[in-house]
Amino acid sequence: MSVVSIILILLVAFVVGMDGILDEWQVYQPIIACTLVGIAVGNATAGIILGATLQMITIGWINIGASVAPDIALPSVISALLVCGPAALSIKHGIALAIPFAVIGQLLNIWIRKLTVKLVHDADQAAQNNQISRVDRLHLISLGIQGLRVLIPTILVMLISPQYIHQLMQQVPMLITNGIAVSVGMVSAVGFANLINMMVSKLLWIWFAIGFVIAIFTQINLFVLAACGLVVAIGFVWLKNKRHGASGGSGSDDDMDSFDKELDDL
Repeated sequence: MSVVSIILILLVAFVVGMDGILDEWQVYQPIIACTLVGIAVGNATAGIILGATLQMITIGWINIGASVAPDIALPSVISALLVCGPAALSIKHGIALAIPFAVIGQLLNIWIRKLTVKLVHDADQAAQNNQISRVDRLHLISLGIQGLRVLIPTILVMLISPQYIHQLMQQVPMLITNGIAVSVGMVSAVGFANLINMMVSKLLWIWFAIGFVIAIFTQINLFVLAACGLVVAIGFVWLKNKRHGASGGSGSDDDMDSFDKELDDL
């Protein structure tokens, strides 16, 4: 890899690690993180495919109370690096490696959260003493530690020879990788089912049915079909707003009220 690619990967890893705790820009989501790593190494196609697959796996991963879900940020960057980078592993192997890295990332996340408890107490003490600048520094330090949580493992993986990585993957039984691939397909189906469940509305099912029929009976690329759907959605909203303005808000309000009522009933 070139120096520019290495710098971009490290930058992506650091930002993804920070956003994994910020949950602000959603950069840590696999579909975004894997795509960015793929672009950095010049293999965006593999990054998008891997990211989309991992996204369907992680669609139901959330933190509930003190229960911390498996990490998303670390496996997204590491798997994308191994698939899109010099190692050039297959998508199947990248998915298989994402599972253990998700557990490792979860353990690191728990350990770092315990470590930052002291920083939180220091920030409380600084706030009581009206030391606002110190509070800002402690906040940035804790955020930087989360970035290092992904950055340091990424550097360690980059130091491993691609030939050695291939030797390690050859020692993994095909039964395990194939089993993980099958289970991933089942989990992805559950992810799609969750998305479809969000569309249980008479006003939305017609659009799903139209897209499904077009996808089956035509050879249109999935990304092209998604772009067409986005254009139709924007046009639909624009026409609804235009009709709302022309009618003074009477008829359109009734339609939107019925739509909101259906969404509330989900």
